Amino acid sequence: MSVTQDRLTLRANCNRVEVMADQEVGRAPSTVGLTLQVYVPTEEARAARDYYAGIFGRAPEFEPHEDFFEWAPVAGQECWFQVAGRTGAAPLTNRIRFGVEDLAEAVAFLDVRRIPRSEPTQLSGVVAFVDFTDPWGNRLGYYQDLSPAGEQPEYRGSSVNDESQFEPFRKS
Repeated sequence: MSVTQDRLTLRANCNRVEVMADQEVGRAPSTVGLTLQVYVPTEEARAARDYYAGIFGRAPEFEPHEDFFEWAPVAGQECWFQVAGRTGAAPLTNRIRFGVEDLAEAVAFLDVRRIPRSEPTQLSGVVAFVDFTDPWGNRLGYYQDLSPAGEQPEYRGSSVNDESQFEPFRKS
């Protein structure tokens, strides 16, 4: 093959890549997992490990460092909750809620451990939840779906900020 043929082949291959790239532009990648990380002060990482081992009911699935711990909160899914020690750690300002089968059991679990919590609340026919905060200010909670996905009532024309839609949780 001559140098000219090599250049033509290279140019043709580059053009093919450019065309393929143009076709893929704008398409979001297919996600295959989720990782969520909260921070605690580095000197309190071991205490955080113990706290979250209690919340999840088991030791971390992965512990590559003295100040980094990882749990898989959703069985069979590529979903990871990470706790990392960090100098100047700031708490997570949005809330993470973990799905449970029985919210009343989750509330009892928090009460036995004397973890301060909100009053359990529900959006009728959709979801019930309770909120709490870890000792480092990370906002957490538990939720229970009250209807299977796709069968929940919709509240069109309303706002999630309308407190009148929510009521105290009643175990059915």
